[in-house]
Amino acid sequence: MARRLPPVPSRCSAASVQPLWPLVQPCRRRHSGTDEQHRRRNQCCSLPVAEKRNQRRNPASLSVRASSDANTVTLLDYGAGNVRSVRNAIRHLGFSIRDVRSPEDILSADRLVFPGVGAFGSAMDVLTRTGMADALREYIRRDRPFLGICLGLQLLFDSSEENGPVSGLGVIPGVVRRFDSSEGLIVPHIGWNALQINKDTQLLQGVDGHHVYFVHSYYAPPSDANRDWISSTCNYGQSFISSISMGNIQAVQFHPEKSGATGLSIFEKFLSPNSSGAKVPSHKKASKLAKRVIACLDVRSNDNGDLVVTKGDQYDVRDHSSSKELRARRQHVPEPMSSRGARVFNAADIDAEAGSPRPP
Repeated sequence: MARRLPPVPSRCSAASVQPLWPLVQPCRRRHSGTDEQHRRRNQCCSLPVAEKRNQRRNPASLSVRASSDANTVTLLDYGAGNVRSVRNAIRHLGFSIRDVRSPEDILSADRLVFPGVGAFGSAMDVLTRTGMADALREYIRRDRPFLGICLGLQLLFDSSEENGPVSGLGVIPGVVRRFDSSEGLIVPHIGWNALQINKDTQLLQGVDGHHVYFVHSYYAPPSDANRDWISSTCNYGQSFISSISMGNIQAVQFHPEKSGATGLSIFEKFLSPNSSGAKVPSHKKASKLAKRVIACLDVRSNDNGDLVVTKGDQYDVRDHSSSKELRARRQHVPEPMSSRGARVFNAADIDAEAGSPRPP
């Protein structure tokens, strides 16, 4: 009998959500020495969160200790996918990273970055099971500096219809919904888009007119109930929230870590020691890295809905009647490409500074 492959999640990562990394099994490396020494080493590798899972305290009663290093950033990586690009961006700006191992680590953070990836329901399950959900709510209630990315923005809302309805953190009113593909809109939304700035925030200073990179199948719709939170919107078939800002709480639907110099400036403004999102002079050193990102493979869905692998980033440049701006113009592909009868446009090089495909 042919083996049925599991479905691929359709959000920011194709990786399935794994348990929070502090709950890993004891180290299984081979050790020299007696059995007693081996047992003690394994005990050292075990983490207290797993042992005290059923003995959690109310996050509001947990003591908060300040980080001893002003250049340390707390990162909530719950094990759902690859966040290496986020780590690289933070380290490039001269900050060290402190990973969350317990709810107390969230509450003691000077600045918390939450690069959420994976599925909404699985993420909430991990956060709730480990006590992180209540700690996040308390941290946000205290108006501590917070930056959510992609799913890290969506989880702030009341709920999501993904595998649901599934309850979220309940910080922002609204229900996260899936893009409607019934009229030919390609889902997930993958590409470079310019933001429509709704209010002047320090985090988005200098971003107006620049393109940022999106990868998502679900979106948070703007409404009167969440209007005060919205700092920018974008359009892909319908208007959706691309960033929120309220006090020290910031979150973006796009991926700043994949958005070149524009995204790096967003990290820099959030990580400034002066305030959340405060604009500070740049202290970048001369980089020896290439200024272009070479995209070797891209996984896309074809017209039949099948997942296919293409060489380089592939862009649909056909005119889809009611959504003309969703193709050539929106994905920053030269307009003549769509008027020559081409169906798709492959770009192997991405200009990381300009934030746009570089035609061959």
